[in-house]
Amino acid sequence: MTDTSALATELAGLRHRVEVLESQDRIRCLRNRFHDYVNTDRWTEIDELFTDDAELDYSYLGRATGRQAIGGFFGRIPELLPADAGAPFVRQFVHGHSVEVSGDDAGGTSHLLATPIYHGRSFLFAGRFTDTYRRVQGTWYFSSVTLDIWYSVPLDEGWTGPERHRMSL
Repeated sequence: MTDTSALATELAGLRHRVEVLESQDRIRCLRNRFHDYVNTDRWTEIDELFTDDAELDYSYLGRATGRQAIGGFFGRIPELLPADAGAPFVRQFVHGHSVEVSGDDAGGTSHLLATPIYHGRSFLFAGRFTDTYRRVQGTWYFSSVTLDIWYSVPLDEGWTGPERHRMSL
């Protein structure tokens, strides 16, 4: 291999690595933006983070297919998750976000700890997101989100015992 072709091969490899790293960063920003929308009560804006044909599976809390239905799912949260003042209070903390990119598709997982108020009680909520992402015209979106809920329990009772899910929407 000549020096020129070796350099071209190395440059192509570096370009690919940079593209993957930039995609991973944009996808992590997408996941963070989702939680920022929840934490700042921007329920009606969440649907803009999803592809038109996206799938949402929140286990026993509900499912939705398509951007419009997903928007409706999150748009109902203020009515379905009342807090003391009638407005929802949910603060979510996401961590451990890993992302694997392959062209215009990607997959990832992250862990969730949330502290909602549910019918006047402080709750602890924990689970794991498994996502797929799709790049559409240069922008990354969720194409599916599945939430495996580990527990959703009143803070004062904790998550010991057989019943680990005591919230519903």
